[in-house]
Amino acid sequence: MNLSTMYGLVSQRLNEGASGPTYYPTAEIVARLNEAERFFILLTLGLEVTSPWVVPGFVPGTQNTFFRMLTVFPDWIVPLRITTAAGAKIRPARLEDLSCLDPQWIQSVGPLGRYVALGADLVGVYQQPAAATTLQVTYARAPVPLVNDLDVPEAPAEYHPKLVDYAVYGMRQGEGAQEFEKALPFFDSFMQGAIHYGKYVRSRNLGSRYDKVPFELEKFDRSQLLKLRKDLMPERRPSNG
Repeated sequence: MNLSTMYGLVSQRLNEGASGPTYYPTAEIVARLNEAERFFILLTLGLEVTSPWVVPGFVPGTQNTFFRMLTVFPDWIVPLRITTAAGAKIRPARLEDLSCLDPQWIQSVGPLGRYVALGADLVGVYQQPAAATTLQVTYARAPVPLVNDLDVPEAPAEYHPKLVDYAVYGMRQGEGAQEFEKALPFFDSFMQGAIHYGKYVRSRNLGSRYDKVPFELEKFDRSQLLKLRKDLMPERRPSNG
């Protein structure tokens, strides 16, 4: 489905009528559809790309150990595999592993053989290369935003209806109470789609010996997300009539 078809379906499910979006502007629906695809890809790590990354060489008095990867790759989500130009694997590690291996690892200079990933986009390398070194980085990436009517989501076509479901759920959030509660099954449908595709990507990543795999969403208890808290519901009082 292209963007025009998708926001048209969202409008229909929001009961906007044949005249098109009125109460729910098209721009807001498109924003929700983009949010849905970004969330879907984050949960499943379904898009990947391999790009070269030049790690600067050691310069006395400077620190070339940690890097913010979003400044290198704006669509960065998480590293999947890092190799040298010759194809040798750069092994993932934890900070405590590197500290045990070499207490002075942050200032160590030598062959680059390990990396550590922290937070959203922080990557550290061990050791700092003596000269600029080009690595091949395979990483999960964010989707290209949907802008024009003929743009098609990069998520697999069979999951495009799940993006529509999420957009309906998202548009109803502002209404709250019972109107929002009616939209919770759409969120559940979206999550079911992410679970299904995430299992496939997980198997694929394990087969490729990637360093990261998607969340095991099937083990996440989302039952509390699919119902309203009783303390937030409007108080019901018996009528005097």
